Amino acid sequence: MSKIKRTLLILFVMMGLTSCEVLNQVAQMANFANCTFNFNSVNQIQMLGINLTKGMTKTDLNAAQLLNLANALMRRELPVSFNVNVDVTNPNTIAAAMSKMDYILSLNGKQVISTTMNNAINVPANGSSVVTIPITTDLFQLFSGESAEAIMNLAFKLAGATSDPVNVGLQVKPYININGQQLAYPDFITMNKVLN
Repeated sequence: MSKIKRTLLILFVMMGLTSCEVLNQVAQMANFANCTFNFNSVNQIQMLGINLTKGMTKTDLNAAQLLNLANALMRRELPVSFNVNVDVTNPNTIAAAMSKMDYILSLNGKQVISTTMNNAINVPANGSSVVTIPITTDLFQLFSGESAEAIMNLAFKLAGATSDPVNVGLQVKPYININGQQLAYPDFITMNKVLN
């Protein structure tokens, strides 16, 4: 039995929660320790309401979009939203499940967002699932020390444009719901990917 499973089991025994259902939920959350997490993709990127398609650059914008972008940069703002898709593979003989998760996303070492996703996630035994994590932020506020050109290039880089590499970091902490209480996994699970 892994250290994490033992710790969770001891906690639940101390709380008097030893029913089969509770032990099964503990095992399902603990199974995330054996799952592999890999970045799948970043997609559905929007900048100032403009859908950035794969490989798109500033030269692909029309005159109205360029004017909107120039005005936003003069106001020192660049709102973006996108999804980070993570492949979760479960090699265990029972499902890996969580009721919600905390997540922290960083770009080039700067924290973009730290929040909670309240959707339940279930990865079947000996199976895999794609978890989609929605992100909304303002790149100008995050990278205020950078040039407007560098910040704009970062947004296009998320869409796959050729520019400097971007290091995407993601940490997730699963929870399970036991008798109405949300109990957290002991540690964050950490992933990193460089978008070249």
